[in-house]
Amino acid sequence: IIRGNKNISTLKEYAGQVYYEAEQGQLGGDKNKYGKKGASVVLEVPIGTKIYIIAENEIARKRRTKYGTDKLLKWEEITHEKYYLDAEGQRPDPRKDTEVCSVEPSVDKRDTYLEDGFDTYSDAPANDLLIDETVPKHELITILEDGQEVVVCQGGFGGRGNDRFKGPAETTPLLAEYGTEGEKRLVLLELKLLADVGLVGFPNAGKSTLLSIVTKARPKIANYPFTTLEPHLGVLTTKDNAREIVIADIPGLIEGASEGKGLGHDFLRHIENTKALLYVLSLDESLIYDTSLTDEDKVEQLWQQYKSLEKELFSHNPEMKEKKSLVSVNKIDLYSDELKEAITARFDAEGLTVHLFSGVTGIGLPELTDALVHEL
Repeated sequence: IIRGNKNISTLKEYAGQVYYEAEQGQLGGDKNKYGKKGASVVLEVPIGTKIYIIAENEIARKRRTKYGTDKLLKWEEITHEKYYLDAEGQRPDPRKDTEVCSVEPSVDKRDTYLEDGFDTYSDAPANDLLIDETVPKHELITILEDGQEVVVCQGGFGGRGNDRFKGPAETTPLLAEYGTEGEKRLVLLELKLLADVGLVGFPNAGKSTLLSIVTKARPKIANYPFTTLEPHLGVLTTKDNAREIVIADIPGLIEGASEGKGLGHDFLRHIENTKALLYVLSLDESLIYDTSLTDEDKVEQLWQQYKSLEKELFSHNPEMKEKKSLVSVNKIDLYSDELKEAITARFDAEGLTVHLFSGVTGIGLPELTDALVHEL
């Protein structure tokens, strides 16, 4: 069973985990005693987790194609295999499980099963499976609510003992049933953040600092690339306490991210679910104090940062163009008045309002947060 939990924010608990198995049911006994049912295994995941099926056995396929995730199979819907005993009280040899095959939804919505799917994909990194379009994936469900549950694998039913086959002519039958096979699946979990605003910028642009100031969140902050290796969330409360805006600081982009370089695909999947984007641009201090560069050169550096970020986002998903967005420039406490004027003029000429701020001194932050609230 997979259950949504609003208090969990990442899937890192399951990183590297390959196999989960519920408890086996126990054998029945004499005098028509039923065997005890096995306990379920419950895996808790964040809200927004998407579940894909990559491989499943035949009984799992039967339930999915008949009911989806809404219902469980009933006893009478499953074939029960009988066996004959040589003597009363004999235990049969264990039955071999059926093969687990990969699943591929075809264009006509019928399912094609490829042999050896479990063996093929079970050891592959999850991110590789997500981005590889040749890997067959069936989207099962997205967990959207706290406490929402989905039975990913239904357990088998116990077989009937020989006493259930007694009749007038058969007082000591040597006929009984195997228990039915439980479901087995290889699933892939994907979490896309559900945030109002996604901070977009190259490493060291100051996104984590900005988040920590405007939301009181505490992301890891340091002066080296990829300090943020997984998304951090913070909540910006409006001045009148009427609204809360969730802001996501997501790992920094690099050129080529849409092709999978750096943390590219991890970043880009998360940013898809945000309502708006805040581009965070900044100049490295070595460029700010480089006397060989004119203010126009420095402004061009910022403009090219912005265009590179846009390129990576839109290359990954053209629908990103439809998102609301704002542009900001960090570290203005280090810029001359002339440079700040040149930045504003260049972006204005391109039809963009640029918000200048300092994550160190707080200059411009009230205006930036007001603009965010207004945009949403």
